[in-house]
Amino acid sequence: MTANPRLIIAMLGGAVITVLALAQQPQAPPAGAAPPPAAGRGAAAGRGAAGAAPGAPGAAPGARGAGRRGGFTQYTRPLAAQDILVRGKGLYDRNCASCHAVDLRGVPPQGTNLLRAGSIHNDKAGELVGAAVAKHTPTLTLVQTDLMAIRDYLQSVLATMGGQGGPPGGRGTVNPANVLVGDAKAGEAYVNKACVNCHSLSGFFKGIATRYPDARSLQDAWVQGGRGGGRGGGGGNPATVTLANGQKLEGTLVRKDDFMVIINLPDGTRRSMARTNGIPKVDVVDPNAAHKKMVLEMDDPENKNMHDVTAFLATLK
Repeated sequence: MTANPRLIIAMLGGAVITVLALAQQPQAPPAGAAPPPAAGRGAAAGRGAAGAAPGAPGAAPGARGAGRRGGFTQYTRPLAAQDILVRGKGLYDRNCASCHAVDLRGVPPQGTNLLRAGSIHNDKAGELVGAAVAKHTPTLTLVQTDLMAIRDYLQSVLATMGGQGGPPGGRGTVNPANVLVGDAKAGEAYVNKACVNCHSLSGFFKGIATRYPDARSLQDAWVQGGRGGGRGGGGGNPATVTLANGQKLEGTLVRKDDFMVIINLPDGTRRSMARTNGIPKVDVVDPNAAHKKMVLEMDDPENKNMHDVTAFLATLK
């Protein structure tokens, strides 16, 4: 008897459908196994075990944790107790600050910038800091507990650093007096030599430290010297505009760029002129020119003069 081809095809098709249906049914996990994560955005794999921190129970070997959880080490590392940090700061001030400065930025050439020291950023149990101190020049002898107290204090400072490796102060509170690292006596001598011709101690400088909320603001104010207003370069400053025919217009600059110049004339009117290839010519009188020249002349690799002047001005209250 010949088998019906259509009947055979129908039977095979039914068997395939049954097998597929059984394969799609959820399977019970083996005894003792953790249940699978629930469906959703948090269930996707790819950055370590689901939300598990590195080294935590359930984390895969070498897993980095979920995404940017916690950020950089200096921001997530638990800090030491306050009494240890205070002790560490005292030890640092006595043993380290003379070369590395009270603000950790270093005193070149012998003192490196500790804010950038990888041995401090990455140290876990003293292994990196200990190795660095063992090679220290000159020789630095510290018992382990003192070394760790200094390390803990340094890491507490790193925890206040700003984003993208910015200086301390971006994430925590830093004493504004930290910028007062100069010699006030040397600063007084510098001011008497370079500044009193324009600013007297009994006039402009009198009580200057009381006009600013902290030493940082004071330093910014005297270094910058003041700013002009207006939308363009030198806005608000006296200016002379020389037209193509040689005529000169004098007034107060409102705006100057490659395409236009606007000035207020002495009679109260405003004049706007198009500029092409630098014509008309604009000469701006900068009232801060002498001050800017002085700041450039006082510059040095360690900014010693600037720090000395700031330390002196901070005493004028």
